Amino acid sequence: MAPKKLSRLVILLFVGMLGLGCTGQNGKSGAGSGGSTSAPSGGAFGTGGSGGATGVGGTAGSRTDAASVTGGQGGTQPTVTDAAVGAEVADVASVPRDMASGSSGGTGGSAGIGGSSKTGGTTGAGGTTGAGGTTGAGGSSKTGGTTGAGGTTGAGGTTGAGGRTGAGGTTGAGGTIGAGGATGVGGQTGAGGATTVTFQNGSFWKDTKGNRIEAHGGGFLKVGDTWYWFGEDKSGNSGTFKAVNCYASKDLVTWEFRNAIITRSTATQLNTSDRIIERPKVIYNDSTKQYVMWAHWDNGDYSEASASVFTSPTVDGNYTFVKSFKPLGNMSRDCNLFKEDNGTAYFMSAANNNADMMMYQLTDDYLDVKQLTVKLWAGSSREAPAMFKAGGTYFMINSAATGWNSNQAQYASAPAVAGPWTSLSNIGDSTTFDTQSTYVIPIVGSEATTYIYAGDRWQDPDLVSSKYIWLPLVVNGTKLSLSYSAQWSLNLTTGRSN
Repeated sequence: MAPKKLSRLVILLFVGMLGLGCTGQNGKSGAGSGGSTSAPSGGAFGTGGSGGATGVGGTAGSRTDAASVTGGQGGTQPTVTDAAVGAEVADVASVPRDMASGSSGGTGGSAGIGGSSKTGGTTGAGGTTGAGGTTGAGGSSKTGGTTGAGGTTGAGGTTGAGGRTGAGGTTGAGGTIGAGGATGVGGQTGAGGATTVTFQNGSFWKDTKGNRIEAHGGGFLKVGDTWYWFGEDKSGNSGTFKAVNCYASKDLVTWEFRNAIITRSTATQLNTSDRIIERPKVIYNDSTKQYVMWAHWDNGDYSEASASVFTSPTVDGNYTFVKSFKPLGNMSRDCNLFKEDNGTAYFMSAANNNADMMMYQLTDDYLDVKQLTVKLWAGSSREAPAMFKAGGTYFMINSAATGWNSNQAQYASAPAVAGPWTSLSNIGDSTTFDTQSTYVIPIVGSEATTYIYAGDRWQDPDLVSSKYIWLPLVVNGTKLSLSYSAQWSLNLTTGRSN
């Protein structure tokens, strides 16, 4: 064949190859059905053009436009910045394929040099087209850009996991997305800072390490922005003393174990086989800078019937035993503490074989009783006192003395600690929803205050299976009411519950 004819034939063949194989140079797709350079749903080429949707998270405009991303001859792209997240999205190979809605690209599937996306629907986390996005076997524009040996963008059209909740991400089992976070265990908010938490009643509550929370007969104290929960460790499945534990939380549902603040090694008097320590409560003395704990101190047959006192310079440190004694010579069993805003503190406990409820004012250092303030409901046999103040009214919830068995809770109110106190009225149902009162936690918000009834659901003789039941109290003047909810929510900022 003559050289001139040969040259002409080569040129014709070369031009023909260009017409068949190269579809991405100027954003054209030849005669393919999807070869528009401005596909509104994502701008991909060929039949994959309409499939360049953003998939799960790739809402239009949430990414940098693909026009600013150079795909190169091989169709690979640099990482694309997600405008909503402000973080790099992982390479398409790390995104599950089933999250895409059909972003196949074939020969025209890569963003190529001119593959801009009018709506911002980029080709996802890198937008590569399989094995380089080349035309592959059959990647001509005639077919609309099938990719032969792997040129589909797969999950390229999605934003992957990065495009969902911004910096908060999803965090934990609760998984519902709040303002930047997930509900996590018990429904608390994630790092994004939403304020609503959810309480789940009737199940075992666990700490951040997955262990059951052991803090029965508990008391609560807020220090700064952190709540501390003190209570009895019943993991030994016995009524006798094992330890008093301390947990910490900023949201009342995510509890971190801090310390066994009292153990058998705290004092020799605690290291006896029948020692009983119940209902530990802690308050802070602003003058002495000490955290002071009072608790019921007893032996196996409950004949000691005394109070005990412990102190620590730190809220979750190892407490030091101060003494056990009978206040003003009176028996003392189920008990609680209450501190006024002015620092005056009171200790209340069941006395005279639980027949009477005694209210004592404490000394300035909180280490002893100063005087008997009032004897309440003489002969009524009430125990498990939980006292709080709402507005200008003082309330005390308590139970009948029926051992580990639940019963009808009652309450009374007064305009002052010294009284006069009203007669007792029922609250809750006949078993107080199978609970016994231990504390009332006030959650003061910007709009309201919710008072949480904290109760124990004792399981005797299987004490290790005892649970915690928390419910919102309804305060109406000098009246209280309590209803059961298996699940309820609380906004920690506003203080409102639902």
